[in-house]
This record gives sequence, C-alpha cells and structure tokens, in this order.
Amino acid sequence: MKASTARKVNGGADVRRNPIAAVQGRIDALESEARGRLLRALGAGNDALHDLDLALERLSREDWSARGVRRHMDVLRARAENLRASAMRRVADMPGEAVSRLATGSRGPVQNLARGLERIAKRLEERAPAISVVVDREERDPPEVPAEHLE
Repeated sequence: MKASTARKVNGGADVRRNPIAAVQGRIDALESEARGRLLRALGAGNDALHDLDLALERLSREDWSARGVRRHMDVLRARAENLRASAMRRVADMPGEAVSRLATGSRGPVQNLARGLERIAKRLEERAPAISVVVDREERDPPEVPAEHLE
C-alpha cells in the first residue's frame, strides 16, 4: 500500500508504523455499525411485540369461555329476533301505507303518470315493426358471370 493511501486510512495515521491501531479502528467502526443495526432490529421487534400485545389485550377483554360465548350468542340471537320482528312489522304496514298515500295524495301526480303512460303507448303503436326479410340463398338468382370468364 502506498504511503499516501495509508495516511488516508484511520484519520491520517500511518498504517505501516501502527498496523494494530488501524485494525483496531476498523474493528471499532464495524462494532459501532453492528450495534446500530442491532438496535434498529431490536426496536422494530419491540414495536411489533407492542402491537401484538395491544391486539391480545383487546381479545383478552372478551370472555372466551363456554359460558361467555353462549351468553354472547344469546345476545346476538335476541338482537336478530328483534330485527326480524321489526322488519315483519314494517313489511306488514307497507301496503296500508301505500294505499293511504294514494288515497290522500293529490290527483295531479296520478294523472301525470297516466298521461305519460298514454304517450309511451302511442309511440309504441305508431312505429311499424322493423322486420328484415332475408331470402334464402337457394332462392336467390346466382350472380351473372361475364362470358369471358367462362371460357
């Protein structure tokens, strides 16, 4: 190694005069880099463990014993039954509500609807059906071929 490059290594110390110091400097640099990497890895691991602890804490609040699950299922069944009864009551009330709204509503919207339906019916009746007549290929006359092509 040249003296100029040897001086650049280890902050200007001459490697030829003190090779042990140069090796020690490299070892110290590697050690500090390794410590930094280890601390970052441990920090990421600790963060992941902390997230896992929070998730487990949320799950541990629930009672997962047989009694707890049965109680939770009973609560859900009761809610489902209440929702079913409410939905059935609303469905039963719908026809009566529709008739009452039609009876109490003004005649204007009903007449407008009837006029609109009449217009649509007239448009459909006025148009002639678009039927395309296709002649079978066998019934068509064959195309005429010039005589010069026949020879």
